[in-house]
This record gives sequence, C-alpha cells and structure tokens, in this order.
Amino acid sequence: MFIMLLGASVPRAVSAEPAAQELKRFKASETTGAMFVLRATGCHKAGDTCQLELELSDAAGGRRKAKLPSGMAYGIQAESSESWTSGEEEQNVTTSVQPVRLEAEKWGLLATQQGGFEHVHRHHRLYVVKDGGVAEAWNGDENFAGPESSHVGPYPLTPGSPVEGFYREYAFLSAEPDEWKLDAYRWDAAGRKVVKELRNRPARYAAIIGSFKTVQEAIAARASAQLAQACASGFLVLESTPHKRLTPGLFIVTSIHAEKKAAEAALKKVGACNPKVSGYVKAL
Repeated sequence: MFIMLLGASVPRAVSAEPAAQELKRFKASETTGAMFVLRATGCHKAGDTCQLELELSDAAGGRRKAKLPSGMAYGIQAESSESWTSGEEEQNVTTSVQPVRLEAEKWGLLATQQGGFEHVHRHHRLYVVKDGGVAEAWNGDENFAGPESSHVGPYPLTPGSPVEGFYREYAFLSAEPDEWKLDAYRWDAAGRKVVKELRNRPARYAAIIGSFKTVQEAIAARASAQLAQACASGFLVLESTPHKRLTPGLFIVTSIHAEKKAAEAALKKVGACNPKVSGYVKAL
C-alpha cells in the first residue's frame, strides 16, 4: 500500500552565493589599522559580470560600501600589485588603484577603470573613509567621445610633508588644435572635500619643436617632421596662450613630460629620427 502525504514539501538544493573575491587591501589610516578592501562580487562562471566594491575592514554591518562604475568579466587577472584586468576586446576592462595620503593620518584611494577597443576611455574616482564606511569624493571621468586619454596620480604637496595631492592629466586629439590640461587637487580636511590646488602643482616640461602663428602651420610642421618613421609620434599641437610661461598667441608642436630629462630625451629621439628637427625644453 502506498500512502501519499499531501502538503509535504521536499527541501530543494539551493546553490550558495559565490564568495566575493578579495583583490587587495590598502591602508586607510595610520592610527587605527583600518584598511580599504577591494572585492569582486556577484560572479562565479563565464558570462557573469563582476561588480567591484570597496569597503572598510573594520566597518560594522550595513556600513556604506562604494561600487566602482564599471563591472568586469569573470576571470579577473592581476596585471600588477595594484592593477587587474578581464574580458577581451570591447569587453576588456582594466582597474588600477593608487593610494594617496590625503592627511598625515588618513589615506584615500584613486581608482581608474579603462575600457574599450578602438577608442579607450577611462573612469577616474577618489574614494575616502566617511561615516565609518567608504564614499566617492571626486569624479574625473573622460568625456567618452573621440580620441582622448588621461591619467591620475598622487604627488607631494610640500617638501618634508607626508601629505599628498593628486592630479588629472588629460589630452584630446582633435588637431584643430589638440587639447591638453593638467588639474591638481588636494583634500580639504576642514571641509571634508576635494578642492583644486592652484599653488603647489606638479611640474611639467614641454619638448617644443616649433612655434607658429596659425594652427594650420603647426599641423603642417608636425606632419613634415614625421617622415615615414612617424618621428613626431606623440607630439601635440597646442595653443600657447593658456600657459603663462609661454609666449601667448602661438601654436606649438610639443610633447609634455613630468621630468625635464624625459623632455630632453624626447627631443633627442625626434632629432635622431629626423635630423632636420630641433627644439628646446620649457617648463609649463
């Protein structure tokens, strides 16, 4: 005899949520031992999209987490100790993180996410500790239109001080003329916010191979310098007027560098490639 038990339920196997993949921990404080924890969540097989999150190591449950803007494909691989990549071609995303010492005892994290294939574009964010959790404090995303490039990084604000500022260096290649811009920032401890730094900015040096009255002349000169070997590859055509140390009203053919020696090396390289080209280095 068989007896059926109506209403009885048979437990179903429930697949466990995939464990978060911890990518790295970064110092958040010089005094408490708190750490920023970078994790990838929500993915455990090919085809899944991983969400990258930052949280504080000693945060109580429910405290604020910060989500990075771009997801990453399953199979995240470390490129270096502070950079990770996943996905192919159009789906490729690379995430890089740089610590920045915002105050003597407090750190923030600069995060860059780069994606795209023909035209690569970048998200830049600064994350800080706020109300016992992690919050976004600054956004320096690109315009996501046309051939543009940018990068961010920390730099020392004043000699002898551990406190750092950070910069965003941006270029847009339009050739009518090109655009280049360097913005510097620091953390306002009293206001608990990011502000522009106008005095102590990071140094930049221009390797200049020509100055012209019109943008058309400058573009033609750059093309003439190229030869078959693309000797002037990486050189921009920029207006001189926005730069106080340059003669205003001109258009220069230049490449820009963080170190004077690098600018001098760029001049030697283009001169060796095309002996008709010469130039000089100018601090911006």
